[in-house]
Amino acid sequence: MPSMINELALAEIKDFVGRNPSMMFVDPARLKAKESLALRRQLYDIGAHMKVAKARLVRKALDEPTADVVDGKGSLGLVGGEDIAAAAKIIRDLAEADRVVVRGGLSEGTPLDATSALKLADLPSKQEARAMVARAVRGPVVKLAKLLKAPYRRLGRAVMARKEKLEE
Repeated sequence: MPSMINELALAEIKDFVGRNPSMMFVDPARLKAKESLALRRQLYDIGAHMKVAKARLVRKALDEPTADVVDGKGSLGLVGGEDIAAAAKIIRDLAEADRVVVRGGLSEGTPLDATSALKLADLPSKQEARAMVARAVRGPVVKLAKLLKAPYRRLGRAVMARKEKLEE
């Protein structure tokens, strides 16, 4: 019979997975307490969170094809949030420093291996994507404004030229 604590932990993990369609699975065993706290603060600042749980409970909380990504024993950190690309950049920096090991991830419900999960860091963050869209929209709008303003500018020049001619 499962213990009450494990049932509550499983319910909490299922809730976390349900709220985050994209996430990364990391092994935080090499992190010291201060580093773990600093990581959680960095993630919190960008709107992401890390939930640490037993790998066995995480496998139970995930769907069948997704559960295959989570292998091994021990603790597992689930990193999820609105801007998974920004969170992946933080995780990639820690992985390069050999402080965490990326085990896999999810992208909109699709299972990812460790290499693919790290490639999430190459995606633009939410703010960068918004800026790209704004730049893409701005260009044609500016051209349209210039085109609309050109006839009035020409008309103004013609009126000024006619006025100067009449004054002479």
